[in-house]
Amino acid sequence: MSTDTRWTFASPLSLLREWSERIDQAELHELLLLGFTVDLPFLEKTAVPRARALDARITVIGDAAQGLYDPVDVRLAGRSYLNGLASCSGAFHPKLALLSGEEETWIAVGSGNPTLSGWGANDELWTVVKSAHTPAHPVLGELADWLQGLPRHVRLDRTIAAQLQLTAERMAGLTPAATSDLRLLHNLDQAILDQLPPGPVDELHLYAPFFDPSGTAVRRLLDHFSPARVTVAVQQRWSSYDGDALHRALDGQQAELRLLEESRLRHGKLIEWRTGPHWHALTGSPNLTRSALTTATSAGGNCELATLSSATGPLLPEEGRPAPVDALRGRGTIRPVLARRHSLVLLGAKVDGAGLHVTLGQPQAVTVEISTSPDGSPASWQPVGHVPPGETCFSFAVPEAPGAAVRASYRGPDGELVESAAVFANNLVRRARPSESRSDPRVTHEYTAGSLFEDELAARRFEQDLNRLRQIGRPAGSPATATVSRQDVATTSSSDQWESYQSQCQEALGHWPTSLAYGPLLTRLPAAPGRLSWTVSAAGDTEEDADLDRTTDEGTLSATTEDPDLVPDIPTDLRGRYRRWAGRWIDAVSSASDGSDGVTSAPLAARLVVASLCVQLLAAGIWDDDDESWRQRLTDLLVALSARQETDSPPAQAEERLRAVTAVLMALICQDATLTGDRGRDITAARAWTHARTLVADADPELAEDLLLPSKRARARVVDRWDLEGLLSLARDTDPHAAVRAEFEAAGWEVELRDRIWEIAGPFSNATPIAARAVTRLGEHTDPDEPLLVRARNGSRWTFIAWRSPDLVMLTQQVASWRTYRVARPATPASRFSGGDLSAVPGLVGRPAPRANGAPPRLAEMLADLGLGYGEVITSLYST
Repeated sequence: MSTDTRWTFASPLSLLREWSERIDQAELHELLLLGFTVDLPFLEKTAVPRARALDARITVIGDAAQGLYDPVDVRLAGRSYLNGLASCSGAFHPKLALLSGEEETWIAVGSGNPTLSGWGANDELWTVVKSAHTPAHPVLGELADWLQGLPRHVRLDRTIAAQLQLTAERMAGLTPAATSDLRLLHNLDQAILDQLPPGPVDELHLYAPFFDPSGTAVRRLLDHFSPARVTVAVQQRWSSYDGDALHRALDGQQAELRLLEESRLRHGKLIEWRTGPHWHALTGSPNLTRSALTTATSAGGNCELATLSSATGPLLPEEGRPAPVDALRGRGTIRPVLARRHSLVLLGAKVDGAGLHVTLGQPQAVTVEISTSPDGSPASWQPVGHVPPGETCFSFAVPEAPGAAVRASYRGPDGELVESAAVFANNLVRRARPSESRSDPRVTHEYTAGSLFEDELAARRFEQDLNRLRQIGRPAGSPATATVSRQDVATTSSSDQWESYQSQCQEALGHWPTSLAYGPLLTRLPAAPGRLSWTVSAAGDTEEDADLDRTTDEGTLSATTEDPDLVPDIPTDLRGRYRRWAGRWIDAVSSASDGSDGVTSAPLAARLVVASLCVQLLAAGIWDDDDESWRQRLTDLLVALSARQETDSPPAQAEERLRAVTAVLMALICQDATLTGDRGRDITAARAWTHARTLVADADPELAEDLLLPSKRARARVVDRWDLEGLLSLARDTDPHAAVRAEFEAAGWEVELRDRIWEIAGPFSNATPIAARAVTRLGEHTDPDEPLLVRARNGSRWTFIAWRSPDLVMLTQQVASWRTYRVARPATPASRFSGGDLSAVPGLVGRPAPRANGAPPRLAEMLADLGLGYGEVITSLYST
């Protein structure tokens, strides 16, 4: 049993990540998330995949009047997790994350909503308790009492209320440990202020992003604690307060104003006091408002949750700038807005064999129409029935898919349409029990860049997991690996396939490997701040109390935390080891299950992960300059990428990423190589090109941005946008000789096909080897029965070759005589004439024939097949 401090915690995502990396691999039975504002698409990208990979039952509850999402962006609610809304007279305002397993429960009570701001960008305060079940921390029993009492004071959907009761019953049955210096406070039936120990105290610190417009809560706190000294902290522009009201509340007190920096929204709520040397702190969800602190939920206040800690240190930031209380005069950031509470609230919906069951927040005096949509898009809503006046729970005997969006509406007396926020039809998603075996392909550990590139044991485990995925023979992200039912798969619309696929990939491979596999296609999060207390960063969350007739501007959130460096730092003495690991990873995803050509049993996502890792290792410079073994290994990987998997049916987005990754690998293989050369690297590139060209031609370079690494490390091999665009142009060129053109143009030569003669012009000293090389390269991409005519020239000097294997006829500008050669394989014109000295070239047939005597027999045959006359060829050669 332990209580974590705020300094080791960023958000509930930290707990999920830590649970997934547990050495004992304990299953997570339940994840419960509560918040005021809830961003479901954000959670579906972050928390939901991690929790599903651990087989957890997930429940997400938010305030019925809030929601940072459009229903069209929600894909997994109802199918993969239970989602419901809560409604009370005030705001449903608790922030709670609960993770429970067979032998432990972890909870986090704090100020952060389950949104990108609350879990990533804002400065929040959390209290984390990790407790074994024998004995259990007393806070677990207090939380069980609160969950059991919640449905009596807060309106909830029946399915959600039943789930909360099950959670509470499990914790209520635990044997509590001795008393603790930490308590859980709530205000269901008693105001939080009335539960705090009275004063007098020596010092009182206050901070919250929201203050009463009247300053009443601050005045009540001062009366309660009777502090000898009080410090009130604000962010001058971002805190919501009436300066004159605060000044009046502080009148008569020895008070100090502390102005906090404003590069990051400080969203934590803090009331802390000192008596003698001992500090105590109240943190959690309550703002410094009447509805949060001085009014019970049962009396019309908010629903709040907080922790009361003893033996703490001062938590208020010291880096704030002190100022006199008079600085508050005339300042205020509270702006009146229209009332935000909805008159029609749909708390939740459930679908089962009997049909669709809905729960309204309160009975209505008029008939309420219920509509559903398969995906929440504007034109897709269809009415399914009506809830009679006075009813709150009603059922419809209609077949509805789990996860369907549901909405309530009616026409007011003036004809105005009144609509509720959308909810999503829940079904009871089955969760695997610990005793059940699990044969679906999943990695055994949660991998990160740090672990994989710094821990040899992690690298070895990763290889074993890749082999395990391959041996099972089912793709990560295929319906066979998902924990949803076949009905879920059958009812998933085509627009949902990508969301479902990436979620299932995250279950099978983990969060970081899936992000590595699909890069720009997935939403990225800002990294947690390095210092996890009151630090400075970007800002922007929206929150309010029910008694404040205003909201703050949401604005646009922009993450300030830079993406981590994707290029690993591999020490010199470990380079050889990671070269071997890269080879093993490639082998793990390259082998065919049945040994047949073009078939692999490795999941596509796993192949893409290995490809991205190899790109990073090349950027890290782990291969020496004279070691080109990586070219062949990349080619093996490229062949594996282009292979098909009979059981794999990835959505279009995954195929698009496959093409982009293939293009990057091909661009790396082509560095310092040509597709038409005869060096080892050229032959390797040509082999890779046969597998890659079709995929590269359709690649979108935007989907490879994360693989264009700006590494400046020694021996680094990287691809930039210019390299990629050039390769795409080459792949999209329908000319069969495009690769040869590219090779020659890269050498600084001009290439033109004019009157059936290939003209090669450049600053070479001897035209004969160039003409021979050109005819050889062009011949590799030409029908062997079709003659080739090539002239290489440097200024006025040139060499002309007519070639159809094995016959070669040559004319040079210096010697006006035709020479005929027989070049039998394995020799080529390039190899035979590489020296440029005609006197030393074997294979001459007969004696040189003067140009004036007409075309030699072999040349005449070639010209006839091309439909060219001897005279026009001579004229063309000597006129240009």
